[in-house]
Amino acid sequence: MNTDDDLDASRSDHPSNKSQLLACSFNQDGGCLAIGTTSGFSVHNLFPQYSLSVERMLRGGIGHVEMLFRCNLMALVGGGPTPHSAPHRVLIWDDHVPKEIGELSFRQTVLRVKLRKDAIAVALRDRVYVYHLADLSLRDKIYTADNPHGLLSLSTQVQDMVLACPSVTTGHVRVELYGLRKTMLIEAHDSTLRALTLTANGSLLATASHKGTVIRVWDVATSQNVYEFRRGVERAQITCLAFSWDDQWLSCASDKGTTHIFYCDKENKNKTGTSTVSSSSATSFLTSAAGSLFFSSSLSSSSKSSQPKSVCQIRGVPHPMSCAFVGDAANLISVAGWDADGNGVLLISEFAAHQEARRVAYHVLVKNALRADETEEERRRRRARGWKPSLPETPDDPAAFGNLQIGEMETGENVLQTQTTDDDFCEVIMEHRNLTTTSSSSEPVIDDKNVTVSQIQPQTQSQTDQNASNNNYDSKHEESVVADDSNDEFDDASSSLDHDPTNGIVDNSNDNTDTNQQHTKKQSDSIINDDDDDDDDDNDYDAEQPSKTPIQ
Repeated sequence: MNTDDDLDASRSDHPSNKSQLLACSFNQDGGCLAIGTTSGFSVHNLFPQYSLSVERMLRGGIGHVEMLFRCNLMALVGGGPTPHSAPHRVLIWDDHVPKEIGELSFRQTVLRVKLRKDAIAVALRDRVYVYHLADLSLRDKIYTADNPHGLLSLSTQVQDMVLACPSVTTGHVRVELYGLRKTMLIEAHDSTLRALTLTANGSLLATASHKGTVIRVWDVATSQNVYEFRRGVERAQITCLAFSWDDQWLSCASDKGTTHIFYCDKENKNKTGTSTVSSSSATSFLTSAAGSLFFSSSLSSSSKSSQPKSVCQIRGVPHPMSCAFVGDAANLISVAGWDADGNGVLLISEFAAHQEARRVAYHVLVKNALRADETEEERRRRRARGWKPSLPETPDDPAAFGNLQIGEMETGENVLQTQTTDDDFCEVIMEHRNLTTTSSSSEPVIDDKNVTVSQIQPQTQSQTDQNASNNNYDSKHEESVVADDSNDEFDDASSSLDHDPTNGIVDNSNDNTDTNQQHTKKQSDSIINDDDDDDDDDNDYDAEQPSKTPIQ
């Protein structure tokens, strides 16, 4: 754990001239933006009025930052050339203290972190871990195909969590409905996935492949393709997909420097023969369905539209990283990323269907430190050549960090010795204190409305011993296509968890082993006949199956 000496709690209303933008993400309602830089992180309020809420200067870079609505709890991952912490560690940060109060450690680089009121999900290169947020006990472990972009999405509104991530089959999406203990497998694309997102209630799923020409929207309850939008003819790298709060609009940002907005017309969807999606209809369908594993059928002509194009386009951020619809505001969208000079910028625009978007606000969040001493002539020549974002490389060698060598983990003044396995999961460290939403300072730095954070209280040693003796890890979600690697099995002896690791794991006791193997074989053998993004000029393209990265 880092002490208070590791940060400078100074506030600033001006962009830092000593940092570079590494990461940015909007909170769950789109009303706040959190950015990570080479010197710390900051939080910006966007609605109803823009303001810099807090800026924390740390002793290293933050490569991933995730907020939990507008409360004091955040998830941080080190990044950049001199990371604040190792890139395989997730720090649970309480900004009312302000310091980290919990930690998750892995043996692979953390690619993405998602938060909701009751859970935290972490995406690695070939698997996803899900934990209970109250005590960081393990809830689920899901194997995926090669996932270099850390694709992962969680529902945020409904009480029962819905999770979407790549399946073990390239181009397929796995959707976990934890409230119903159901698993949906959606054959989204024939080629590698590049982006995916769920609506806030988890009823719709949007996906895009690495080609970036077609965006598809799926009904989670039926695994049917209900919308299909055409982004463009040329291929592009999709950097972000986002739904509006009412599921009426879908935004798509790409490396082309344009953010497209699509209209999800429910009336038009009814005309094409598919039913309108609602929470009640989804629950009714899934409750009456038999079995725990469903596969989508091949795309039918009735579920496909004529691939309508975007109704509005947002320009002004040449290299967008993230986009979101702003809170409860009508027709406001925010786009964050790099400008032509490598500065971190934020653009807020008002849009309307088939009309030109109107710029509402434009803010320079972080000035590119590499351009601070640049002359006007050098700037002119560089702009003529063009600039593309190139993030500083983050060291992956755990030995580069003195207190993070495998087999040791430092907490306070004590070092816990643990047995190591070939699994990437190391251990969880929780500070023995209660988490409250009451600020310890006279001036709270982040508004705490809309969210009640559970207290974090580790179990006693007697409870831990009893749980360890009575429970074994249930590997229901470890699919058979990767189960032949015996070294990847979870080993309770390698963890110093102060809790029951089996708590909350989805258990489908009615499914036998033979049935699961048949389902897995059916998944791997199923093929969609029509290509997801086939343009006439792309027919000769042969997508290469990505290779699985070995565990460090």
